Amino acid sequence: MSYERFSWLIAAVAISMIGAAQSRAQEAPYVTGFLGVTDMGDYDFDFFQTVPSIVVGQGTITTDTGISYGLAVGMKVAPNLRAEFELSHASNDTKEIGRPFTQYDGSFDATFGMVNLWYDIPVQGRFKPYIGGGLGFARVSHDGQSGAGVTLVDDSDTAIAGQLGFGGRFQVGERGNIDIGYRYKTTGDLDFTTTQVFIPTDLTDGRYSSHSLILGYSYSF
Repeated sequence: MSYERFSWLIAAVAISMIGAAQSRAQEAPYVTGFLGVTDMGDYDFDFFQTVPSIVVGQGTITTDTGISYGLAVGMKVAPNLRAEFELSHASNDTKEIGRPFTQYDGSFDATFGMVNLWYDIPVQGRFKPYIGGGLGFARVSHDGQSGAGVTLVDDSDTAIAGQLGFGGRFQVGERGNIDIGYRYKTTGDLDFTTTQVFIPTDLTDGRYSSHSLILGYSYSF
């Protein structure tokens, strides 16, 4: 299944589930706050020279492990199925750029707004595993400096975003749950304009992707 078809499928299911929630209340809403570690790996892109308009090569930016955090509000909309809205942020510092690599000091900062669906696997006990995903948008900002301290990029772009994940929720008291999970997030193509005026070159057709391990706490009202 293509990325675009997957996106439309998630959107259709999310809309139908939220519509069902409005027609009958299944469970009190909940709020979840979470914190995690995030690995972006390598960010691959095309060097696009604007005058003339041609791709002059490919490049890679290497990154350090960063942090992610966020807040989600949701409710149960069907047996074993939860729908939620998530607002989250992730940040990773850069290390090197190019092919061959040279020093590159900067960061990637990504803010996500997503609608998620999580299926709680029916098992006995206080620990409930789950699996699911979401669809939304991401605003990704990137800045980078050469080893000499010259700013090469300071730009932002917005793209469609999706995520897949799994984990488990451990019930604590009557209304609380500790959430431990894994998330994979990815976006559509991103373009960043460089600050170079003599040889204008953009960083195009790159896709943000990350792997995160999160720890959160949910409270039901």
